[in-house]
Amino acid sequence: MVPIPVAIVSFVVGLTALHVGLHHAAHGVFNLTQASLACFLVINLMINLWEFVLHGEAEQIRREYEETRGPYQGREAVRAAEYFTSSVPFAQLLSPRTWTGVWSSYALYDRGYADRRSFGWNIDVGNAWSTALPATVFAWGMTVELMPARLLGALGIAVFWQMFYGTAVYFFQFFNNKNHVGHSTASIVAVVGATNGLWFAFPLWALWLCVQLIETNSYAMFR
Repeated sequence: MVPIPVAIVSFVVGLTALHVGLHHAAHGVFNLTQASLACFLVINLMINLWEFVLHGEAEQIRREYEETRGPYQGREAVRAAEYFTSSVPFAQLLSPRTWTGVWSSYALYDRGYADRRSFGWNIDVGNAWSTALPATVFAWGMTVELMPARLLGALGIAVFWQMFYGTAVYFFQFFNNKNHVGHSTASIVAVVGATNGLWFAFPLWALWLCVQLIETNSYAMFR
């Protein structure tokens, strides 16, 4: 049995270490900018994989939400804690059904994730299909120089602006639809703010880096 948090940390740490290790092998440096942005993009890739689950297992997620919203009313954080501290057989780590609990737990805070018609569901599914590949190209492009720095910067502008804009609109609709009502401020900050906040702060920073790539047409910031 593999604990869910161990699987998540192993994915993020393992792929980030691969990026950083190959960067050092290619350029002889450990660069904090490259390492930090690579780590964020690895986390984003993991979320993209979960978003594909959101798309493919929408009915299962809806059923789990319907089954848990009553018993866990007022105890939504308990449901999330139970899922994220659970364990699964190693052979099931790649099964989409293993990860539906990510979304059915979050749906207790934002019911839109159990409804294909909601903005949250569609922005996240759309994010997976539209950003997984270009974001991965950007992550490896910092090391391998797949294209001129100016072109990588232009690609990054498109990708990171979409991340930032989607997150900003998501926060607006979350509070505009009063999804925060009935939940404590602490739980909203911890569950909604912390999980989505990365896609607010990191893309803003990355947009600034992409402007530098375009202006200088140089990879010096990653060396």
